[in-house]
Amino acid sequence: MKEILQQVKDNLERTFDHPDSNDLTSSIELLEKAIDQYGDKGTMLHDAIRSLTHAQHARNQLEHAGDISSSASFGEAYNAIEQALSSYE
Repeated sequence: MKEILQQVKDNLERTFDHPDSNDLTSSIELLEKAIDQYGDKGTMLHDAIRSLTHAQHARNQLEHAGDISSSASFGEAYNAIEQALSSYE
């Protein structure tokens, strides 16, 4: 599970750096499959998926405007993934 979360984190960072050439759909799908396969620790992975979905929606806004709210969406997703990673260590 830790490897999956690290992949998601790496993709999130790439998408933040290059919102025009990356997206988070595959990361969201990967986490959904991981929940089916490994289960969820409370609602942590569901919260991470919700945060990634918000970041995915903010991707175009980040690319064109780069405003605080779009950056905040990515920050929230990053924190959710970091929290999930630390729980698996």
